[in-house]
Amino acid sequence: MTAEFRFKIVMLGDGAVGKTAMTTRFTQNFFDADYKRTIGADFAVKRMDIPDIDSHVTLQCWDLAGQPRFEFVRQGFYRGARGGLLLYDVTRRRTFLNIDRWKEEAFVNIGQEIPIVLVANKIDLVDSRVVNKKDGKAYAKENGFIYVESSALTGENVEEAYVNLCKRMIKKSKADSSK
Repeated sequence: MTAEFRFKIVMLGDGAVGKTAMTTRFTQNFFDADYKRTIGADFAVKRMDIPDIDSHVTLQCWDLAGQPRFEFVRQGFYRGARGGLLLYDVTRRRTFLNIDRWKEEAFVNIGQEIPIVLVANKIDLVDSRVVNKKDGKAYAKENGFIYVESSALTGENVEEAYVNLCKRMIKKSKADSSK
């Protein structure tokens, strides 16, 4: 029998790292080149099948504003989140240096650690890349996160990031329910 899961996830990271673009690419298979800053939060829903573990997942993806001035507003949007995608822009080192702060903000506001996929976004901008793959992978390994390199523009590895997160959340959900 196919298992049904419903998860709220949060999209984390500095402004303009591609959280909205990644969410739009995943939920609508579309890329909007016209950048629009997220004010507070926005969300999208997608239902997906994960055949290798015989599961249906409904994901509620909360895209949180990345600018520091929205920190207070973001706090309430973390409630009930079961996982997160933590994005940084491979062309802007500062966004990589800030991922620790995002991880801490999420864990504090949720009240526990949650499964995280670390996403190195904008890999299509090869000539502008300043954060190498080795640094991203090392950070992910050190924190027990899954690491994915993606491009919301081309769609490369976008679905993979969400599928990996779903598998982690399902595994955690099953472990928690067997306690």
